[in-house]
Amino acid sequence: MKQEKKSKNLLPLIALVVVIAAIAVTLIPKSSEREETPTLESNPSENVSSADGSDIVIQTANIGTDASYFDYDAGGTTVQVFALEASDGTIRLALNTCQVCNGSPYAYFEQDGDWFICQNCGNRFASVEIGIASGGCRPVPITEDIYTEQDGVITVPAAFLEENAALFKNWKNF
Repeated sequence: MKQEKKSKNLLPLIALVVVIAAIAVTLIPKSSEREETPTLESNPSENVSSADGSDIVIQTANIGTDASYFDYDAGGTTVQVFALEASDGTIRLALNTCQVCNGSPYAYFEQDGDWFICQNCGNRFASVEIGIASGGCRPVPITEDIYTEQDGVITVPAAFLEENAALFKNWKNF
């Protein structure tokens, strides 16, 4: 009986938390009210070969701990891939948009040391989580079953980029 009363007493508390969360979400500034965030720059062309409709080709020798960004034109929609050497020494790739926030123009990640921060929601992820962790507010992973690596060259197929172009529909449209 006491356990049942405790459970019933928790319901108003849970309802209050839900209401507070809903109010907090409505108070977060809309994208039109935010200050413009600097955009990421792509690496020099010798690091990538990506003509319209072509695969993205990345020289592994040019990948370091600072992320390299590669743009792909999917019929007028920019799809951006980033690659880096994570703190564990492995190469990681991801689409530069958030799995949850991708409808927002601010659904992209900027690097701060070993961390990648979603510019829409502020969630932070360590480099070792990039490219393998999926679900939630994370960069869209590009896993080893998607890209190929041979003779120091990583190839991300155009078909994969085209399939994910819808995630970038509002990307950086400020």
